[in-house]
Amino acid sequence: MADLCYYQNKERSRVSSHLPPRPVSHLLNSPLSQGNPPTAAKNSDSRRKATTSPDCVASGSADSLTRTIQSLTHSSFHGSERGTRHFGRSHWALTMDMFPDLKAHLEEYHRVKKQQTESTFSEYLVMKRVKKKIRMTARYHTKIQPTLYPPVLETLIPDDRTVADQLVDLYFSTFETTFRILHVPQFLEEYNDHWHPDNHGPMSTGYGDIFAAKLLSLMACATCLVDTAVSGEDSQSLNEKAKSWIGAVVSWVKTLTSRARLTLDVIQVKCLLLLARQAVGHEGDLAWLAAGSLVREAITIGLHRDPSHFKGLSPYWGEIRRRLWLTIIELDLQAALETGAPVTLSEDEYDCAPPSNIDDEDLLMDSPVAPTPKPITVLTRTAFQVNLAQTMGVRINIAKAVNRVRLTLSYQRILDLSEMLTTQLAKGHPTLIGDDSCETDSRRCRLAFRQSLFLFLIYRCLLALHRPFFLSLAETRNETYSFSRQMCVQASLALLAPLEISADDLDRGPDNEQGTIYPYLLRLRGGMFRDEFFHAAATLCFELRLQAKDKPLLPLPGSIQGFMDKATSYQRIALFQNVENAIRYFELKVRKEKQACKAFMLLHMVFNSAQSQMPSSNSEHRASSGTHSESFDLNEACPRAARRCRELLLADGGLLYLQEAEGWLSSSGGFPSIVCPASTPLG
Repeated sequence: MADLCYYQNKERSRVSSHLPPRPVSHLLNSPLSQGNPPTAAKNSDSRRKATTSPDCVASGSADSLTRTIQSLTHSSFHGSERGTRHFGRSHWALTMDMFPDLKAHLEEYHRVKKQQTESTFSEYLVMKRVKKKIRMTARYHTKIQPTLYPPVLETLIPDDRTVADQLVDLYFSTFETTFRILHVPQFLEEYNDHWHPDNHGPMSTGYGDIFAAKLLSLMACATCLVDTAVSGEDSQSLNEKAKSWIGAVVSWVKTLTSRARLTLDVIQVKCLLLLARQAVGHEGDLAWLAAGSLVREAITIGLHRDPSHFKGLSPYWGEIRRRLWLTIIELDLQAALETGAPVTLSEDEYDCAPPSNIDDEDLLMDSPVAPTPKPITVLTRTAFQVNLAQTMGVRINIAKAVNRVRLTLSYQRILDLSEMLTTQLAKGHPTLIGDDSCETDSRRCRLAFRQSLFLFLIYRCLLALHRPFFLSLAETRNETYSFSRQMCVQASLALLAPLEISADDLDRGPDNEQGTIYPYLLRLRGGMFRDEFFHAAATLCFELRLQAKDKPLLPLPGSIQGFMDKATSYQRIALFQNVENAIRYFELKVRKEKQACKAFMLLHMVFNSAQSQMPSSNSEHRASSGTHSESFDLNEACPRAARRCRELLLADGGLLYLQEAEGWLSSSGGFPSIVCPASTPLG
């Protein structure tokens, strides 16, 4: 580890065009920690002077970067022989590598996990068996359709229109206001026709499978947003039903010929499937494979080229293509950041213009004239995409730079990319970047999903850009990267800000009558939506470890020292509280969804690792934040976390599932088959 983190301290050239670092005590008053983006406009001459020290400036050559930053650590390479995985710099596995005690603990686990003797990991192995039994029982009750026999998709659409209406309304009020895939009036016309087959709707025109595939996929997206207290279905049942819909649509797509898949309709279905997998946590970690394939199919039909090159396209189809292309490259970008893999395209490999700021009602299929775009200040259903498109180029460049085999950009270039992104963020629509003071309460609630997702995508990219330099501080404390340290802490606080809820709200669960606990974004079950919150909390734990090793400043005269001590204390309490909020969030996910056990366990242990590094004089920080002042060795923390995770799994119906599974195992020695006969349609 030490030789990988070796750092050559060289004289550095002056930086003149980036935001200079601020003292740690200023973090709580920073724009990011208050939900507002940093802006380049806030630079001042006096603050730029802070970069004149040789130790606080960036180098113009890649040689100045440490080998830790340029190359990947051993944690990027998993598995052996026929089964291996690779994770790039933006993946959370590299952050876990910065906790030496956790790293040693996991190495010991892999060494002894197959031994039959009692060990530190017995509680964890018991928890894993409980989780497996509960999940198998849940899958049996929802009877997931086998992929070998794709059903007639229309038969899977719920018979009760009330259920379908609720899911469709949820999808169009959330996802379709962000990632544009469908034309809302056109789809709703087909949807209404579905319930009246005599009106020559999709069921009677041979278009039924395409329509049903779209409907099932978008309903799967929305299942995680349903208020279960109103719907009457439990969260686990809805999740398994969504996975069955996804599996059925995937099976149907596989029956199509290669040429039949190269249509806008099928590409729309694949976009919905990719989004649904991320939303419900169904193979979300493999989304990059599907996203890359989707990009290539889109290129094959020319979506990457501007519609103006195709003379036969109407304004309607041109706009649909622009929206769809931007959605596809956004999904590919997010999947690449999640996996730590390269993005498929560079900015100069497509020329498709961004979509126009217009509402669907103004975009008519038969009109030969394109509607006039509305001003950028008007918030339309497409405004999210229009604003996000302004940052697409810089975010693609960031993703490409970070997940290269070797990170060879100069730190000056890293700072330039950071400033470009924060400047574009500051130019975004006020409602999307958090300034919704002029909105009514009801409208603010409807806009919450768009706002939280917009900020999530930007801050996530900022973290990916700066985190390699921040993590390099584990071994070398050179102040060159103090700006990256500041940005990682602030962006992590911004990402975790939606988790700031009261304990009383948490006790009422995610489906209280006001429906305000945990915004819709936090109800999404997996993929990037879950992993990035975990990664942000782990980043704060790493910051706490660094603070424990920070050299204290020289004492100041008079009362100034007291104020400085209080500022540092409050800032540290804020870090503790945000990590605790994340732990409570993952507790709720394990209890309600029977998912996120790994994130819950790892976050417990890295938080315990951070606490163990804090000097005893800082115990008041933990007490003030509600954290137990007692910290444990990881050999004690692991079984404690495993027991808590098992308790959460058995809550809310989990115990009944476990008892049913154990009944099957004791009577027949295995689980009953969940593969249904091909002739049996599933309801």
